[in-house]
Amino acid sequence: MARKSAESVRCALCGTKDVSEPRGDERYCRDCWDKKIAVEDIVAREFTLKRYIRAHSAEKYLVYHATQKRPIGQVQVIDDGYDLFLTVLLYPSFVWDDQAYHLENDPEHRTYAEILVDVIAADVIEPWGGGKWHLEVFRSIGVDPEEWNGEM
Repeated sequence: MARKSAESVRCALCGTKDVSEPRGDERYCRDCWDKKIAVEDIVAREFTLKRYIRAHSAEKYLVYHATQKRPIGQVQVIDDGYDLFLTVLLYPSFVWDDQAYHLENDPEHRTYAEILVDVIAADVIEPWGGGKWHLEVFRSIGVDPEEWNGEM
């Protein structure tokens, strides 16, 4: 029978409190976890998904960020009656792989692209009823989407 360590694990951010969050992969105390979620929520609010086309079982959204005037991506959603199929196209005019925020001593660094998936889940998938969904992400290499002339 394995012994539990007498020394408890401390929070990755503050280093003083016992960890309790997230459940199953505890690395943060409750206060620091709430702080981290609040910061991620602020970063996520910088993204806006505007519905561009709506059909009976499909939609297309343009992705905007507070720092850009023009769209920085697009999301296409198709509902086949059982599952949702989402295709995300990221434009190269945005820094998708950059760290979205910085918290001192945080072992987990999330990118803007990862935060966008959270936004899509909350703003697109949940209104469609949740359930099973499939996500494909593509990166455009064209400088400006208007230069594509309808071609990918």
